[in-house]
Amino acid sequence: TEILRSMLYRGADLIRDIEWVIFDEVHYINDSERGVVWEEVIIMLPDYVNLIFLSATTPNTIEFSDWIGKTKKKPVHVIRTNYRPVPLSHHLYAGNKLYKIMEGTSGFFEKGYKEAAKALLPASERDKKQQGAKKGQSRGNSAPSFRKASGSAQSAWQQAGSRQNWTALIKFLDREGLMPTVVFSFSKKKCEEIAGMLRTLDLNTAVEKNAARAFSIQTRARLSPNDANLPQVITICEMVQRGIAVHHGGMLPILKEMVEILFSRNLIKVLFATETFAMGVNMPARAVVFNSIRKHDGTKFRFLEPGEYT
Repeated sequence: TEILRSMLYRGADLIRDIEWVIFDEVHYINDSERGVVWEEVIIMLPDYVNLIFLSATTPNTIEFSDWIGKTKKKPVHVIRTNYRPVPLSHHLYAGNKLYKIMEGTSGFFEKGYKEAAKALLPASERDKKQQGAKKGQSRGNSAPSFRKASGSAQSAWQQAGSRQNWTALIKFLDREGLMPTVVFSFSKKKCEEIAGMLRTLDLNTAVEKNAARAFSIQTRARLSPNDANLPQVITICEMVQRGIAVHHGGMLPILKEMVEILFSRNLIKVLFATETFAMGVNMPARAVVFNSIRKHDGTKFRFLEPGEYT
């Protein structure tokens, strides 16, 4: 979108030949930083250019379509569906175990949340809660209602995780057949740190390792000798051979492209990525992990919005 805006500003000759512009993930127009770019492009495109907007998470479809129609002075056709071919199953990972908290369009599973919160408590505190629950039941009291986690449970949810935690999680996902997996982290540094913790893990077979190595050698060959020996290049090329990779805006474009191609070929089993990694039919993942549900939006730390999560 930024490139197209730049072309419109320059009055590039190519604009005269454009008949259709397809905006994928158009909900980014709500982004506080990038949204203005989308708005400018929509407004500046010539009237003879037809527009298609795609999104799975635009909340105000009719309102947005109405703005498009008034801006471009054209009728807008809205095609939408609530059907999801593959229902999402939501879990919390705690104490080396998965706890289901939601399945498809069903309601929130309070029991799963409580069990996961309990699993994160220190053993001594867990025993106290169990004793308290037994006393309450003996007096005929009902179970306590759902409340926001606090104290040690709240801090446990926010911990970054140790090497042991991440190794156990990756092995668990492998055993359960939930790979390839994308681990979303909202920090470039954190993506690299967690991937670095797994340097002893090898998730690829010998055949897959050879295929990944051959492709990484081809990629490095396209770089200049100086660039080919950059620490980032050497680290990523070694990492992908073991079925592990990172993807963020601080990487060389050619490395990001290599990671995307290897992931689409199922040669990367675990990918640590920021929001810049675009999920889709060409990037199939059996599971998605969030290492945090809080992010820094440029001004402050806040919880993820529903559109960002889905």
